[in-house]
Amino acid sequence: MWTLITGAGSGIGRALALELAPRGHNLILAGRTVRKLEDVADTVRAEAPDCELMTLEVDLADPESTRNLAHQVGDAVDHLSAFVYCAGVGEPAADFASLGLIDFQEALAVNVSAPLLLTQSLLPLLKGGDPASRIVMIGAGMDKHAQPGTGSYGISKMALRRLVRQMSVEFDTMPDGPVVSLFQPGLVDTPGIRSHIKKAGDLNLPHAEWLAGRLEAGECLTAEQAASALVFTLNQVPDSDFHGAVFNGADLVDSLSFAGS
Repeated sequence: MWTLITGAGSGIGRALALELAPRGHNLILAGRTVRKLEDVADTVRAEAPDCELMTLEVDLADPESTRNLAHQVGDAVDHLSAFVYCAGVGEPAADFASLGLIDFQEALAVNVSAPLLLTQSLLPLLKGGDPASRIVMIGAGMDKHAQPGTGSYGISKMALRRLVRQMSVEFDTMPDGPVVSLFQPGLVDTPGIRSHIKKAGDLNLPHAEWLAGRLEAGECLTAEQAASALVFTLNQVPDSDFHGAVFNGADLVDSLSFAGS
């Protein structure tokens, strides 16, 4: 079974690839930095030599590049069992007056328009599965928690939450459609969040110190923990509980740790 992961070069996307490879998933790893994708692919080949995989470069801010990714996937496989959208962008701003339109538009393009366009373009590969194909969009806690300087990322992720809800309603009208959910990982120690903290700290934004303190105290998930929780939703949760659901990564990690203890 084939799984497409966007944003597969680092963070949760990378960890997810390494979790899925030994579990029988063949992987299509997509992202904007070929070197990072190939590094992940090399690790997968070493740890799960039976896994078939391919790497595809994409600029998700560019609709033409996004469509081209879908065409490449369609040329390579007849069906996708899962599609996980891990990509996300959005720079902090010093204040509302400094919220740049270009960055805001890029965040909307990558965090909202691209998952919409990619899902539409991949629908022929996502329909007709038995069991139903699964789509997971990766959200963010700041979608509902507005803080100074987080407009581009937070607003676009709130729109993604609404997009997932719309998808679930639309897919309900398809007799052979996929199922979709939103995965809210919470605070995860990734290169992306550390870069955000550095930039937010340079702008003296109040949430930077709070986030840095939580990371240093270990009050966060690792990318591997988040990926394990995500794999649980992909492989273990029934369709009826998966479709339209919002999963909290930290809660899942706590419950899975308890169940395994």
